[in-house]
Amino acid sequence: MNLFKTILLSSITVLGSLSIKAQDFKAPVSFKLKNGMNVIVSENKRSPKAYASFTLDAATFKNEKDGVVELLNAVLNEGTDKNSAISFKDNSGKLNALSNNFDHELNTFASLIQNVVIDEQNFNTAKAKLLVSLKAQDYDYDQSVNEHSITALTIDDVKAFYHSISPDKTYLTIAGDIEFAQAKTAAKKAFGNWFQAANSTPVLATSK
Repeated sequence: MNLFKTILLSSITVLGSLSIKAQDFKAPVSFKLKNGMNVIVSENKRSPKAYASFTLDAATFKNEKDGVVELLNAVLNEGTDKNSAISFKDNSGKLNALSNNFDHELNTFASLIQNVVIDEQNFNTAKAKLLVSLKAQDYDYDQSVNEHSITALTIDDVKAFYHSISPDKTYLTIAGDIEFAQAKTAAKKAFGNWFQAANSTPVLATSK
């Protein structure tokens, strides 16, 4: 199975509120933003909401330290509201929203990803929560994500991994109750100005 199909099917599975039995999907459409970000849109008008999934291209991050993705996700979750429809797990972030509020929610989602705060307080809090989750076994983490691997990670490890993420190494999947034109416009507005400066924190730049 090629990478496009793998990303699409796994994302739709993750965004599991979609009604697959409805048989009302349009053929998925993919395109790239000017910054290289891969976008996949799958319409399903019978879905109750619109969904988005931000996914890393795992093939480009083969040598990352064990657990660093999960710890970065934990740091990102510190930036979400308690009752937010946004969450970060595994190698992806997830969003669900009503279609008439999707543009606003996607902008919030994108801002969290592009402007994550990695300071000592957020790092220590996120690390502690992840270790509690591992001990409680309340989520099916990969075997490489364990107390030893998480304890060994430093704030510099997480910063270095975050700085290595660039738009061309990511996928944005949008699915559900949303038209392609709206999804494309929302993706461009939310992520189109995201660029990464070499060896520095990803920054926002004016699109040409």
